[in-house]
Amino acid sequence: MSNVNIESCEVKRTVLIIEDNETNRNMLTEILAEQYVVCTAENGKEGLDILRKHGQDISAIMLDINMPVMNGYEFLEYVSRDAVLCKIPIIVTTVVGGMEEEEKCLELGATDFIAKPYNARLILMRIGNIVRLRECDNIISELEIDALTGFKNRKAYYEDIAAIENDPERRCCPVGVVFADINGLKNTNDRDGHKAGDKLIVGIAKAMAEVFVDASIYRLGGDEFVVLSFDENKNFFEEKVKRLEMNWQKGQSAALGSIWLEKAEDLEHNVALADKEMYRDKSRYYERKSHNRRSGQNVGNEDMIKRANEISECIPGGFFIYHAEGEEKLIFFNNEVLKIYGCETREEFKNLTGNSFKGMVHPDDLVLVENDINDQIQKENDIDYVEYRIICKDGTEKYVRDYGRFVHTELYGDVYYVFINDITHERCRQ
Repeated sequence: MSNVNIESCEVKRTVLIIEDNETNRNMLTEILAEQYVVCTAENGKEGLDILRKHGQDISAIMLDINMPVMNGYEFLEYVSRDAVLCKIPIIVTTVVGGMEEEEKCLELGATDFIAKPYNARLILMRIGNIVRLRECDNIISELEIDALTGFKNRKAYYEDIAAIENDPERRCCPVGVVFADINGLKNTNDRDGHKAGDKLIVGIAKAMAEVFVDASIYRLGGDEFVVLSFDENKNFFEEKVKRLEMNWQKGQSAALGSIWLEKAEDLEHNVALADKEMYRDKSRYYERKSHNRRSGQNVGNEDMIKRANEISECIPGGFFIYHAEGEEKLIFFNNEVLKIYGCETREEFKNLTGNSFKGMVHPDDLVLVENDINDQIQKENDIDYVEYRIICKDGTEKYVRDYGRFVHTELYGDVYYVFINDITHERCRQ
């Protein structure tokens, strides 16, 4: 490979030559060197290594087909699967009359061909035209196309929504709506850098494009996507959503919210509904992640209640344990919990709360408490901390402070250990 510093070039466009024959490589370099920055590779693998580092700076590629290590066909196939690299025009160098070869290259995404032996003037003209067309196309595409994924952007989304609303025929068509939000993008950017984040975005985009082949897909922001899929029926659309959930690569996923419409009306409102459904899926993702992260902390089954009783006698305030999923039924609670709720017997407390954590929280505060806990789960806190109101047996309200910790047990599965204190007087002083 040549030692040209691609990043230092400010004026000349850059052309990558991938050619194993040294004579041909030198000849092409000599033809192009006056008008372009030239970098070279001896096979497709070397060419890919250059593209991964400097793909954003390369304006065109000249590619030979018959090469060792990785041939031209393999190179074209790889590049065609990359949402960013596939936008770089590739000119294949071929022998005169190689029609079969040309057809295969076109199927794999080649832009043009230059026949051997080389005609210097023809090469310069073709590359010049292709580079200018690509740059004009980029200027137009930037207005409506997301450069990283190749999907339509937010501007195009609003334009398309308006066009559908104003088209009586399209407005009557059934449509499936998907709202997707990438899981863990911020953590990836913070931990591994934005190049890793971009790779995650491209991976998610590729999975979506493979499933929703004929749909309109939009990237609304950093990690948000909307799909408008005009499918023939609801079952067909829902099958696609299920396939997408199975199509994520290792370490990649997105929270999904979907809705089926018999008519493509009031699309913005229905996209918002899909967005809300996505947030429910996002919460479930972080709950699972938190549970998996903490599941190594196992507690033996026969000693669990005994230990809970011993602990509860040594701490101020209330202590209880409840199932982390489903109806969140209570497994254990100490006498201090009864006192906080103004109950004299365990049966009174069970009847008052329905023997569940959700029943312990004031109904008007339940959604806020669940959202607050989910936010802390997303931050991967080991201890969840919330404050909320409760309704006592006599109908009075109190404020409590709640510290919860997730634990996996052999007998009960996933549970929460919770310490609870009455902070009503503290709240009144405020």
